[in-house]
Amino acid sequence: MPPLWTALSCMCSMLLGMTLMYAYRKRLPQHTGAGEGATNVWQLIEHVEAEATRNATPTGKHHLREPREPTEPSAVDTIPIPGPQAPPPLELHHRVLEALQRL
Repeated sequence: MPPLWTALSCMCSMLLGMTLMYAYRKRLPQHTGAGEGATNVWQLIEHVEAEATRNATPTGKHHLREPREPTEPSAVDTIPIPGPQAPPPLELHHRVLEALQRL
C-alpha cells in the first residue's frame, strides 16, 4: 500500500473517531450533588487541620529529653581567623611560569 493511502486512511479513521466521540459522548453535569455519604469541603478542611495538629506534637524518645541550656562560647573553642596575608613575591610567580612552560 503506498504511503499516501496509509496516511489518508489514518487521517480518515482519526476524523471518524473524533466525530463519533463528539456526537455520542454523555453530556452530564460535572458539579452536581455528590449524594449521601460524600465528603464535603468542610470535612476536608477539618481533616487537614487535624492532621496538622497531629504532626505538630512531638513523638518518639527525642522529645522526652530536656532542652540544653544555652552556654557562652569559650575562647578555647574558637579558631583564630588569620588576617590578610601579603601576596607571594613576584619571583615565585616567574618560577612557576617557567616550570609550566617547560611542561
